[in-house]
Amino acid sequence: MSIIPISGHKRAQNPLNGWLVFTDLDGTLLDHHSYDFSPALPALQLLRKKRIPVIPVSSKTHAELNVHKAQLELDGPMVAENGAVIIYPNEEPQVAPPGYLMMRDFLVESRTNPEFDFIGFGDMSNEQVMEETGLNRESAQLARQRLASEPLLWHGDQESLRRFQRKAETAGMRLLQGGRFLHLLSDTDKGRAVIHIVKHLRSRGKLINRTIALGDSDNDRAMLLAADIPIIVRKHDGSHMTLPERPDTKVTEEPGPAGWNQALLDLIQQYEER
Repeated sequence: MSIIPISGHKRAQNPLNGWLVFTDLDGTLLDHHSYDFSPALPALQLLRKKRIPVIPVSSKTHAELNVHKAQLELDGPMVAENGAVIIYPNEEPQVAPPGYLMMRDFLVESRTNPEFDFIGFGDMSNEQVMEETGLNRESAQLARQRLASEPLLWHGDQESLRRFQRKAETAGMRLLQGGRFLHLLSDTDKGRAVIHIVKHLRSRGKLINRTIALGDSDNDRAMLLAADIPIIVRKHDGSHMTLPERPDTKVTEEPGPAGWNQALLDLIQQYEER
């Protein structure tokens, strides 16, 4: 994927003017196990005070993001299903083709080949989703309200998975490894969604000087590469992904929302002191 430069407008006097913060949720802004975001509240409140939008970019569904949007008191765009769905305030979700129904047809047809051994959310009951994810019943129901992607548990071998990946690509789709699941989605990603939002907001006259992206997993890689300032959030076990293409990448000292919080507080302080 070619990355277009996001910076380029002349910076206003306020060094924070025109900032956008794009963030993954699970394991990044939300705790990996409890989904708690309270350690990130100081940074969230400061960003709100500075009028810097926080834009969730997640594998979660539109229905799930609506819940988190209310909890986090966000009022800007959102990206669901790993970039396949973009939601602008007061607009219908923009869904990347082929869409969920055609994707399910593809999966049902694929399973006629016995070497493609998998189960997707569309095959699971609420109870099965709860068991596999640790979500409560209400959250599991929201997670199954999909528009453009399907989380899969792959039970076959790696060679079969490679053949399934080629079949998906031929059909105009792709596979993405998330934190817990393999995701089948349209030929898009979080990075392309970030670029789309920046272009869209600029076309509406919004000044954008700097983009910051925070993530913790490989499915955040394209989003991090698309940002002016990529920040890798350390995982709950202390490990972290790497981004060799961007030696300017920052890595948090602490995991999850505590690391998210400190990284953004430090960044704001750094720019305000310039």
